[in-house]
Amino acid sequence: MGILEIIGTICMAIGCVFALTGSIGVLRMPDFYSRLHPAGKSDTLAQAMIIMGLVFFVGQQILDVMLSEGEGHGDQYVALGNILLKLILLSALLFLTAPTSTHAISKAARLDRFTQIPVEEDPGASTIGQIPVAGDVHEPMAEEPKPDVFDHQDPDEPQGQEKGER
Repeated sequence: MGILEIIGTICMAIGCVFALTGSIGVLRMPDFYSRLHPAGKSDTLAQAMIIMGLVFFVGQQILDVMLSEGEGHGDQYVALGNILLKLILLSALLFLTAPTSTHAISKAARLDRFTQIPVEEDPGASTIGQIPVAGDVHEPMAEEPKPDVFDHQDPDEPQGQEKGER
């Protein structure tokens, strides 16, 4: 076992620890929005550490091919280089999509006026946390103005008048 394989194993173990702490964080957080934080942050870091460990394993394979005797290892270099490139692209894709999806989930929940019933008011609630529900909002959110994309103010038209009120 080479030094890069040892480093790769350590990175993968650290990634597994991050995944475990993220899972525990999802179970321990009290509400939906708080649960998004460990789900998004720690899972992204866990996946990145596991992929980094795999990159070290591929690096060890490249070193083994370089140190082996004989000629004609060109195909092996190309294959290992392709694997390395795919792992790097996968890591970049994960770093772009995971935070974006977490943001999209939280924005969709906010626009749906997602709320939760406190445990004390719901006799069927579990003791772990709160049961998420959508609908009955005790305190309504402020309405966001919806801009009309196709209705723009003409510079020659006086302010305060609608188009049909001339």
